[in-house]
Amino acid sequence: MKNQVIEIARIKLAVDVSEDELLAASDKFQTDFLSKQPGYLGRDLIRLGDGGYADIIRWERAEAAEAILTKLSASPACRDYFSIMDADGGIALHTVLSSYGA
Repeated sequence: MKNQVIEIARIKLAVDVSEDELLAASDKFQTDFLSKQPGYLGRDLIRLGDGGYADIIRWERAEAAEAILTKLSASPACRDYFSIMDADGGIALHTVLSSYGA
């Protein structure tokens, strides 16, 4: 779909936070917040080769991705998810030029 956007957020866990804790917080973030957002299409949480993680979120358009920024602080699920992370690894939006299925 034209104008779809992929958001990639690099994640580094805070000290003493386990991958299981990341997954639990991610599940809550997904069900309590992200899945209810207009323009949200899907998401993958991946383990990177360097020991970090990346949250990859698909949006209908950039405006949908940007619109949630004002809602993050009001959501307990968002606060819990972000509280287990150590420093901002960076978030970037990328426009999808073409998409291919299996």
